[in-house]
Amino acid sequence: KDYRLCYELNKTLEIDLVRGEDLDIDSKNSKANYALFEFVDEENFMDYYLISNRSSKGFLIPEQKSTDFFLLLKGASNDEIVEHIISKISEIQLVLTSYQINVGGLKSKQNLIF
Repeated sequence: KDYRLCYELNKTLEIDLVRGEDLDIDSKNSKANYALFEFVDEENFMDYYLISNRSSKGFLIPEQKSTDFFLLLKGASNDEIVEHIISKISEIQLVLTSYQINVGGLKSKQNLIF
């Protein structure tokens, strides 16, 4: 499922997400691993990270249980770029919905800092 989504995002957004090392999160006596794909766009000064929200140990962001993946953007982005990306992602048949999340309002936002 994650590789298929990655392929579709690469094609639609014209990027090159590749599988990186899993994102490891330590919590309550256990370590959870979440699939992580990354792409560094040096030309536009942006980093893209596709992160799975689910693992065998639980959710990366528990308050977003209905979300399967997060596309985290770091760098020189603005509202216009984000809206364009959301619009393009929404066109992918594999994707049911895409929307922007205010990271500041998440209780477990520390899990997205790496």
